[in-house]
Amino acid sequence: MNKKIALVTGAAKGIGLATSQALVAAGRFVVMVDRLPIDLSEASLTDDDALAFQADVTDMAFMTRLQEQIKERLGVVSILVNNAGISPKRPDGRSSGILELTVEEWSRVLNVNLTTVMQISQLFLPDMKAQGFGRIVSVSSLAGRSKSVVAGPSYMASKAGILGLTRAIASEMAPFGITANCVAPGRILTEMAMQAGEAVNQRYAEQIPVKRLGTADEVGASIAFLCADSSGFINGATIDINGGFFMS
Repeated sequence: MNKKIALVTGAAKGIGLATSQALVAAGRFVVMVDRLPIDLSEASLTDDDALAFQADVTDMAFMTRLQEQIKERLGVVSILVNNAGISPKRPDGRSSGILELTVEEWSRVLNVNLTTVMQISQLFLPDMKAQGFGRIVSVSSLAGRSKSVVAGPSYMASKAGILGLTRAIASEMAPFGITANCVAPGRILTEMAMQAGEAVNQRYAEQIPVKRLGTADEVGASIAFLCADSSGFINGATIDINGGFFMS
């Protein structure tokens, strides 16, 4: 295949879907993975643009088989977007506080949001290293960069961990033509954000200098930029996409 191949996790909706569409628009072939079903036609994509798989990204046996199948059918994955993540909420739509947080929730969130990012990166890095090119972009969060209005401690810790993991990958893999970067979205109009309720999101928007929430397309465009061939001198960086709520 002449197109560079990208793998996007959590690709059925929201930021993952918008990223997949942006990468296709940039001339990439995208392998989309999500635990939810993915309808390419609804996403305005075709079989010439993408392949879709329904699976849990924490199932490393499946991910290993998928890596082998992609390599046999299409070629080496050159671009990896680690987007899949969870942010558990209580029945009232709020996150658990530090005194309410259970070990079970902590372990589940860290496994999905951080450990799996490490494992999937390990899976695809050897081929990137062998070909002398790779782009890894992982989706962190404003909640991993600063205080959070709505996220709980397990989510905040997992997203902060992605920043450190990304710097480690960026430092070690850069000599082989591989870059690793993060995006850290603030409040984005996605299904996950809507769990908190309209009132919470409205109060949040009022605190943002641009006076609105972000869109998945805006995040997807930034991710596609970091995945570009021309972005090879951007490494170990974090792009904050939050309308000015957090500035560093």
